[in-house]
Amino acid sequence: MLALPKLSLIVFATAPAAQIAALIEEASRALVHARALEFLILDGGRDARLAQALGDLALDVARVRILPWSGDIDTALGQAARQAQGDWLVTLDSSGRADPHDLPDMLCAARHQGLALVQGRAHHASGAKRWLARLATPFTAAHQPPQGLYVIEREALRALPPLKGLMRFLPMLIRRGGGRVGQHPILWRTPSDAVAPAPRPSLGALGETLMQWRQARRWRPRQVSRRPA
Repeated sequence: MLALPKLSLIVFATAPAAQIAALIEEASRALVHARALEFLILDGGRDARLAQALGDLALDVARVRILPWSGDIDTALGQAARQAQGDWLVTLDSSGRADPHDLPDMLCAARHQGLALVQGRAHHASGAKRWLARLATPFTAAHQPPQGLYVIEREALRALPPLKGLMRFLPMLIRRGGGRVGQHPILWRTPSDAVAPAPRPSLGALGETLMQWRQARRWRPRQVSRRPA
């Protein structure tokens, strides 16, 4: 297998520490060919026991860094992008529903197709479920961490403005910045002990989402330079 680029895996700590530790171990095996690998664990500080367990995890695993997460997910994602050392960023669902073994293929697709963002596209047996999932995602509560699998070029993300709703409109903003966006099929697992709830649409989020969409549309980007992965 070709060597993979330097990677920073961003994990929002919404699952128990044991699940996060298992995810780190699995991802480390799946990405053994990466030139460098780090895990940025975003901790919202809502659970003191979780924070203590994550601190112990960081002491045991040198490639793990704990970053405090306060405010919305867009601010947290921007913070992680500024501190990331990898050339590419990956968002992982902390409950382990996204399979890290899909990442090498997604990175290869980014390299061969010149993409700045690759979205993991989970397979649903029902076309109606797939359509409803796409419809609901932009209108979920802003504080919910991303539950999909995204592979993002670090410089393409850093070039984006600190907009509220950044995560919701990431593909559109990447395109407006001159980057290309693609999708790749992934395995979306449903473990019985998953703790993160599925995103649900909220009427209260509708007006906020429309305002964020308008703000994103008005953004005037600077061009994203392209280089091989």
